[in-house]
Amino acid sequence: MKITLAILASLLLCISCKNPKSEEISSENEETVATEELCFRNEYSFPDSTENIDVLNLDLHIKGDSVTGNYNWLPALKDQRHGTLEGTIENKTITATYRYMQEGIEETAEITIVLKDDKAIITGDNPNSGLDTEVAKIQCNVD
Repeated sequence: MKITLAILASLLLCISCKNPKSEEISSENEETVATEELCFRNEYSFPDSTENIDVLNLDLHIKGDSVTGNYNWLPALKDQRHGTLEGTIENKTITATYRYMQEGIEETAEITIVLKDDKAIITGDNPNSGLDTEVAKIQCNVD
């Protein structure tokens, strides 16, 4: 009887244990997807003021063919535009949905970002939106 209980307890213990190898494999597979951080920034100084600087920045996080990021226009003396983007990349061209807030209004636009060695070229689906520009590539801040 003691042997039967010991065998039964051993079987229950084995059944209740998870297979840690399968978890390791799935996390290893996730890590093999290429990831990249890219940063772009333009600064426009006022000719008569060193304190006032308009800033345009674009930060991208690319994982495989998925892209997320932030695209912000931060003028010193006007209402700013803060937004996030989400999309895909193929052949250094990103197609994304850009959601932003400006002057208290939420807007959505479809944008295309062409990545070059030294800049990003951004075009929006509406030429009057003010989204079209080129932004210089910079070194990302590593925390």
